[in-house]
Amino acid sequence: MKVTTALRKISSLRKRIKGIQGGQGAGKTYAILILIINYASSNANKEIFIASEELSKMRITVIKDFVSILKGFGIYKKEYFTDGTMYRFPSGSFIKFIGLDKEDIGKGLRSDIVFVNEANKIKFDTYRELTSRAKQVFIDFNPNKKFWFHTEVMTRSDCDFIKLTYIDNEYLSREEISEILRYKEKGYDADGKVINQYWANMWRVYGLGEVGQVEGRIYTWQSIPYNDYLKINKKIIYCTDWGKVDPWAILELKYSDGALYIHELNYDSENEIERNLSPAQKAQIRAADDGDHEGLMGWMFKKLKIPYSGVIVCDNNRVNKILSLRRSGWEYAVGVKGKSKVIERIGTLSGLNIFYTDCSKNVEYEQENYCYDKDKFGVIQEEPVDQDNHTIDAATYGVEFMFKEGIIKNL
Repeated sequence: MKVTTALRKISSLRKRIKGIQGGQGAGKTYAILILIINYASSNANKEIFIASEELSKMRITVIKDFVSILKGFGIYKKEYFTDGTMYRFPSGSFIKFIGLDKEDIGKGLRSDIVFVNEANKIKFDTYRELTSRAKQVFIDFNPNKKFWFHTEVMTRSDCDFIKLTYIDNEYLSREEISEILRYKEKGYDADGKVINQYWANMWRVYGLGEVGQVEGRIYTWQSIPYNDYLKINKKIIYCTDWGKVDPWAILELKYSDGALYIHELNYDSENEIERNLSPAQKAQIRAADDGDHEGLMGWMFKKLKIPYSGVIVCDNNRVNKILSLRRSGWEYAVGVKGKSKVIERIGTLSGLNIFYTDCSKNVEYEQENYCYDKDKFGVIQEEPVDQDNHTIDAATYGVEFMFKEGIIKNL
């Protein structure tokens, strides 16, 4: 076994959550496995889980490396490896490999260590359920695009974060290094200018270990300081895309001289909001239900200090929610009329210069990740992927209303 810079860097992390972002050939997964194996073999009765999107893929990647390391240490015993998914050490500790492609896998586990491999391929709720009771958490991933680690985990006070590249793996083969360097050669000219966006992005992600741009990205909006947004003296239009389980997007919009300005007010789903309510707040909402079970609508809009005189443009597929808002005092809550096709919506928003406030993190995330779908051959299609679009849909409803009302006259 050989010690790499990647191994030294990862072993120096001390906080409960250890996030390792890395490019191709960085040796991040191999190094994490070495540390975990060392821990399990030298500590008694420890429970360790290594999880990834699919168990079948783990067998030819992570589990293969795991066995290789055990053999390198001279401690591999075939009889200790049950079904090729659980390895028991003489210390009484075990390492269990689990695929997360089945419902309820990993929920409620109490563990000493959880290692989430290729974390960008699993959902945040799955990660949360898997790791909430773990004493230590390792996360590794290639940064193809920004995902929940960057928005929900990296900023936590108990999270260490490092970025690794092929340079941190001194024992990477010359052949693989040459392949990685080809990404740069094909993406940039001698002066460092981009000549091919695809290969430039490959170099950014797999060569430099930086977060890449999503292929087929639809929008490129710009961030502005919230204080600058406040200085824009234009009428606010409120808009909402309902979400019981999915995010419930509530936005403020301002329009001025061909530019649309967006400020995010809420992204939590109704279920998330209800889980965090106190008993007193729940009682208050129930009292306001008026038989329609939609008291949360008025409670939320009052909490956000949305004026009763405000125009609220709503997704029209939840009529009861709109009526509840009107009964609660927001008489100008309206459903967007005759929602346009997705392709038409993209054209509508693409004709505007769009800015979002620097505190609108979910608007930022969605406009970075909203992209066109691909077919099975990787060819980009005309229709977008139906995800990362909750604030985008809400903004579209507001813009369509502005067109109908003549606030936006032409593009």
